[in-house]
Amino acid sequence: MDNQVIKELKDKIKFLKKKEQDLIISDLDDTIFSTNEIIKRNYRKWKRGDEWNKYLLENNLIDTIIKEIYTNKIYPTTISSKLRKNNDLILTAGIKQFQIKKVKALKLEYINIKVVNNWEDKILETIKYVINILWFIPNKITIYEDRPNFFVKYKEFIENFLWTKLEIMFVEMTWNNQTPKILEIK
Repeated sequence: MDNQVIKELKDKIKFLKKKEQDLIISDLDDTIFSTNEIIKRNYRKWKRGDEWNKYLLENNLIDTIIKEIYTNKIYPTTISSKLRKNNDLILTAGIKQFQIKKVKALKLEYINIKVVNNWEDKILETIKYVINILWFIPNKITIYEDRPNFFVKYKEFIENFLWTKLEIMFVEMTWNNQTPKILEIK
C-alpha cells in the first residue's frame, strides 16, 4: 500500500465521527452475478485478469458480452437487495467501462461503484471510500467477496485504521439461477 496515501488518510480520519450505521461492500463478478455463462459460451476459456482484459479489448467483445450475458437476465438478489443507495458500494476489479456496463445491465446503477485495476487495490479503496465518500466511520463493514484473501490478510489493519469491525463473507456462486452460498470467515 502507498504509505503517503495512508498518511494523508490518517490525517483526514481524525475529523470523522462514528455512526451507528453499517456499510456493505460487494464484489460484482461471481459475487452478485455469476460469470459461468461467459465460460460456458467459451468467451473466457482459460483467461483471467490482465490476459482476459486484453482479450476483451483486442476482440471488441465488451458490448457483445453485455448484450448476450448481462442484459435483462435474472440473477439471485441475495446480496444486491441489501445494497443501499448513497451508502453501500460495489467494489470490483477489471476494465472500468466493462464493469460499469455490467452494473447498468443488471439495473444496479443506483449503487455506488468503484472499479480498481487489481484485487489488491480493494483494501486501499475501501479505506478511501469510508474517509472520502462516506465521511463517517461505519459501525461495521460487511464485505461480500468470492476472493476474500486480501480482506482476510488486511482485516486487522482495516479494523484498526477505521476503528470499526470488518465482517468478511465468502461468496460461492455457481449459476445465476441458484442462490449463492455465503460463509462468514472468522
